[in-house]
Amino acid sequence: MAVDIGDPKSGFRHCEVAVFINEEVTRNGGGPGFYLTFRSRPWKDIEDGLRSVVADTHLPRTIKRACAWSALALSVRVASRQRERQTRRVQQLNNQVEEREAATWTLATDLQRLREERDEVVSELRSAKDNLKQVLQERDILHKKLIEFELSQKLLAESQDTEYPGTLRWPLIAKQHRKPLETGLQNEQYAVFPKKAQTASMTVLETLSEAEEFPASDM
Repeated sequence: MAVDIGDPKSGFRHCEVAVFINEEVTRNGGGPGFYLTFRSRPWKDIEDGLRSVVADTHLPRTIKRACAWSALALSVRVASRQRERQTRRVQQLNNQVEEREAATWTLATDLQRLREERDEVVSELRSAKDNLKQVLQERDILHKKLIEFELSQKLLAESQDTEYPGTLRWPLIAKQHRKPLETGLQNEQYAVFPKKAQTASMTVLETLSEAEEFPASDM
């Protein structure tokens, strides 16, 4: 028997077909030799083997016909084997597609999260920029007020010097005249009228003391 009906790798789904092929192989004087020789070979080798049989002029036509039926059975076996490989390959490709879809979903989720974080950072940067702009504006206003204050103080000092040229401030006058008065009292420069001079000098010293406590700028 060329084709084993119970072989699941034979490629035949109906046993009647396998039985008919075996009968044709046997009727033409063939046997399982050709089928067993090439059952694990690729179709290229099977076709080459069949060609050598067909091209052999010494073999009878019935043997050639029997080998042709065996080659037909082998072609079904090869097709079944290729179908199984393709099925496994398709399954592998499906698994790869599922893995890549899962990876794509993960990447999409990560990308969405990164976009949200980016939007949050952009919002914080904009808020910080607005705060910085406000602080800079306040700084410019304070700097302008400081310049105006310094300018007003300078103008006030110049106006006082213009209105009373050559005058000295009370604290400086008091310091300049206190020491001579004290020295004059000690040297009895007012000896002609001791009592009156002493009283007048004390009055001047008191006035100078008050002048030191209350500067001209506060008057």
